[in-house]
Amino acid sequence: MPKKEALLERLCRRPAPRNFTTKELDTLLGKCGCLKFPGGRGSGIGYVHELTKRILQFDGPHPGHELYQYQIKKTIQFLKDIGEL
Repeated sequence: MPKKEALLERLCRRPAPRNFTTKELDTLLGKCGCLKFPGGRGSGIGYVHELTKRILQFDGPHPGHELYQYQIKKTIQFLKDIGEL
């Protein structure tokens, strides 16, 4: 299982990775104290940070499992907001 620091480095790489998967996101956010929940409609996914109660939510990528660029940017901002970056 990848370490939190390695996943953070990979997520924040420039240029942004085009193959960061939802499974890697699940692992990273779990290590940052977040719980995953169904995102509401259809393929939506969401995470809530247990300490701050901040929420990250977006439609899951499809048909593949690689995050879109806007999702990576949103995730990086979320990690800054909860003090992980």
